[in-house]
Amino acid sequence: MQKILILADDPIRTRIEEKLRRRFDIESIATPLNGICEIKLHLHGRWITLCRFSPNENFRDIITMFNVNYDLKSRTTKSIS
Repeated sequence: MQKILILADDPIRTRIEEKLRRRFDIESIATPLNGICEIKLHLHGRWITLCRFSPNENFRDIITMFNVNYDLKSRTTKSIS
């Protein structure tokens, strides 16, 4: 199962975890002091940022951005292998 890391504050972090927990092994921590939220993917032994968003961003936009970027990364990784 692919690992992702969610850096965000509640309640957005909880909503993202609920949405993605069936597909991914999820770790989460509170947002750093700069206030920028991120979702990272563990790929080839390192964390790669898939998307960045503000804490007040629309939830559907965050999930769409994550899915598009995840699909792009997975296609790129498969073509390299």
